[in-house]
Amino acid sequence: MKFFKNKAQQGKLMVCYEDSSIAAQTMELAQAYAKSWQVAVDVVSTYKREAPLPPQRVKEMEQAFYTEVEAQFKQTKIPYEAHLLIDIYSSGEQLVKFAENKNYQFIFIGISKRSKVGKSLFGSTAQYVILNAPYPVITVNGLVKQV
Repeated sequence: MKFFKNKAQQGKLMVCYEDSSIAAQTMELAQAYAKSWQVAVDVVSTYKREAPLPPQRVKEMEQAFYTEVEAQFKQTKIPYEAHLLIDIYSSGEQLVKFAENKNYQFIFIGISKRSKVGKSLFGSTAQYVILNAPYPVITVNGLVKQV
C-alpha cells in the first residue's frame, strides 16, 4: 500500500494508549499500518494528576509503561518511542498538546461505547482528540479485523 508520495513526506503515527483491550487492538492496527508504510510509532499515554506526585512514583509509572510498550513491540521491527504524559490537564488536552508541532500522519485512538449521559458527565477523551487534533484521527471500536 503506497500512501506517501516520497520518504520526505512520511511522518510518524501516534497511538493513544491505555491499559485496555481496545487499546491493545488499536496498537495492533497502528503497527500493521506502520509496518506497511514503513514509519515509526509514538505510543502516548496520559495520567491526570490532582497534586504533585513524588518522583519515585513517577519513575515507577514510567518504568511500568515503558515495559508494557516494549512488550507490545518486541516481535516487530517497527521503530517506536513511548511517552507518558503526567499533567493537571485532561487526557484529551494532554494528547492534543503533545501532537501539536509534530509530524504525524495519523493519530490512532480506541473508543468505547458509552451513553450520552456518561459522556457528558465524565467527558470523552476520544471525542476531544477527534475534534481538536491537528492531524487526522483513526478510531478503533474494538471490533478490528486483521489488516
